[in-house]
Amino acid sequence: MKLRQLEAIRAVIATGTTTHAAEMLHLTQSAISRLITELERELDFKLFDRRHGRLSLTSDGEIFFHEAETVLAGMDRMNATADDIRSQQAGSVRIVSMPALSYGLLSPAVAAFSKAHPKVRVSVDVVGQREQIQKRVAGGQFDIGLVTLPIEQEDVHVEHLFSVNGVCITPPGHRLSKRTKVMAQDLSGEPFVSVDQGTSLRNRVDNLFRGMGVQRLLSVEAQTSVMVCHLVADGAGVSLVHPFVATALRGKLSAIPFEPALRFDYGLVFPRSRSRPKITQTLTDILKSQAGELVA
Repeated sequence: MKLRQLEAIRAVIATGTTTHAAEMLHLTQSAISRLITELERELDFKLFDRRHGRLSLTSDGEIFFHEAETVLAGMDRMNATADDIRSQQAGSVRIVSMPALSYGLLSPAVAAFSKAHPKVRVSVDVVGQREQIQKRVAGGQFDIGLVTLPIEQEDVHVEHLFSVNGVCITPPGHRLSKRTKVMAQDLSGEPFVSVDQGTSLRNRVDNLFRGMGVQRLLSVEAQTSVMVCHLVADGAGVSLVHPFVATALRGKLSAIPFEPALRFDYGLVFPRSRSRPKITQTLTDILKSQAGELVA
């Protein structure tokens, strides 16, 4: 049984004659007749009766075509889905990001992508540890991961996204809030809100101040940089964070350039185990464009 035979039946039912069915399918009338005859021989029962110059289904033909319609409808849906995939209007993209990149970069990029591709499903997850992001992307749970660099590249493909310097954040009205630049020494004795011990950011910040001999008052710890920003905005102290995180509370805290520079390198990770779909590459391009605008 061939799909073309089922299409011939459907065309004959729609038009009533093999001549018009041939026009619908861009075939000859003899080709339509041959497709139906071959199928009737294969099925061992008649599909059509000729009445008043038109073809109509037999009782057996009606039962058969009822099932054939399901197959044809499924093929129509598959063809429509294939068209949508080719035009990047179907499919799904799964993204996992570190918290620092979910504000300022990921959110507007996903919004722009979804506006251009409304039929594509996008799922976003936020994970605090880059090792977990790498593991989940390598395992195929996600199509794109946004992480701090450097990162091991054995099981994922890595592309550099952008580099920025950290900023000092203070509550509104703080003595440093109007500065054009904050030096490490300016934070001596200041209540300081840190991310949890053992994280890459915590280690880097602690090493920076330790190397310069600056003693801070480590008053509060939080699990994520986003929570650090909320604590600073509410007056718990000052901190050093990625500049994108500070945008989440724009107007509720001050973000000031900090020296010596604390550089943040960020990148995208992809599964090595499979090729990258077009729709994933499209979102990747939007993320890169968005990153370029933010650091320009």
